Amino acid sequence: MLLVVHVGLDAQAVTQPALRAAFLYNFAKFTEWPPDGLPAGPLTLCVIDDSAVEGALNELVGNSTINGRAVMISRNASGARLRACHLLYVGETTTDRAIAILDELLGAPVLTVSNGDDFIRHGGIVGLFVEEGRMRFAINPDAAQRAGVRLSSRLLQLARIFKDDRHDKP
Repeated sequence: MLLVVHVGLDAQAVTQPALRAAFLYNFAKFTEWPPDGLPAGPLTLCVIDDSAVEGALNELVGNSTINGRAVMISRNASGARLRACHLLYVGETTTDRAIAILDELLGAPVLTVSNGDDFIRHGGIVGLFVEEGRMRFAINPDAAQRAGVRLSSRLLQLARIFKDDRHDKP
């Protein structure tokens, strides 16, 4: 199984934001949320601090559905609205802000994604990184379990598995 990225552009013209958006869309396809964890309705993909990824995700998603659910893009959610996200992408932000967001979401069934190992080291679920010129991702299965989201075994097979420093937190 390959993580399929349909961007609709020449491979050389694919931008980092478009590639990140494609990864986010595919992560949502290969994730199961607890049936009672979030309200019914559209699958909500939230983006914080990255308008380029938000724009690329809006363009990619259009009127599509994921697993029979309409998809809605939300930008810069905060406070209680963070817990209404199914997937939350945290763009370029400080480590302290990322930790505060992760603390706000403790126990919420939200698939958290950002760039790099620091994010998943602090309890995020998915970290995107570039290796040998290619976009890759790492997954923190302990963080996914704490959030109550199930990641497809096919997705886990493609990921670098990473443990965090939050073993003492629920």
